[in-house]
Amino acid sequence: MWSAVYDECPAADYTGIAMEYGTLPPLDVMQALRAEHWLNLHPQAPPAAARQIRQQIKDAFYTDTDAWKGQVISRARQALFQAVDGLSSEA
Repeated sequence: MWSAVYDECPAADYTGIAMEYGTLPPLDVMQALRAEHWLNLHPQAPPAAARQIRQQIKDAFYTDTDAWKGQVISRARQALFQAVDGLSSEA
């Protein structure tokens, strides 16, 4: 996706952002990332372990609650409005 803008609009100036929304303490997220990396290197892992690791990585980046989803939407809207304000201001 990141490179599509360059293909479609080669003369445009582009600044992309990636937003992350916290779900767990950083050490827990790091452990989930490490487990997923291990799973990618060990595709023959037992199915139960693979399921547990996939759930661990999902839990590290997604919370299935209306409150969390509302916070994500609110923060995304805030970032969008800030971007528009920045684009419309005189440099």
